[in-house]
Amino acid sequence: MKKSGLAFAFILSMVGQHVLAGAPESFEKAKIALREKVYFDRQTSDVGDLYCGCRWTWMGRSGGRLDLKSCGYEVRSDSNRAQRIEWEHIVPAWVLGHQRQCWQKGGRENCKTSDPVFRVMESDMHNLSPTIGEVNADRSNYSYGMLPSTPHQYGACPTRTDFKQRVTEPRDAVKGLVAR
Repeated sequence: MKKSGLAFAFILSMVGQHVLAGAPESFEKAKIALREKVYFDRQTSDVGDLYCGCRWTWMGRSGGRLDLKSCGYEVRSDSNRAQRIEWEHIVPAWVLGHQRQCWQKGGRENCKTSDPVFRVMESDMHNLSPTIGEVNADRSNYSYGMLPSTPHQYGACPTRTDFKQRVTEPRDAVKGLVAR
């Protein structure tokens, strides 16, 4: 029994090393890889960004400029962030890191520089999706939930946030994606 347990632990550690070896080393590298290998052609599709379905044009290494008219988006308060693509953590970075010692001793930036486990979590490409920067900022680290009585805040974009309840309801088309 002891030998089989050791063999299982060895195999598990080898698989883990293989999986981590292929993963991006940082959030910045994950965004670049996602742009080049996953979302390279999505910016002009009908799918659009995560929360509103807007189309965008790639700019820079990992970002882009949004076509707000393509989804009927109206700026709520931050025109600069509304114009750019940002990468949303479906499970917020705060949820991943706030209980870690590195976060308690210096926040997210400290975790990025000192905690390899946090860097793996932060750069998990299954947890990242391009979205409108303003909506990303409004969502903050809020939970997802249903907000039937909250009015739409971004024109025709159906995603909405209740700042008092600290809840964001994404558009129907992506609820399955964010619920996974």
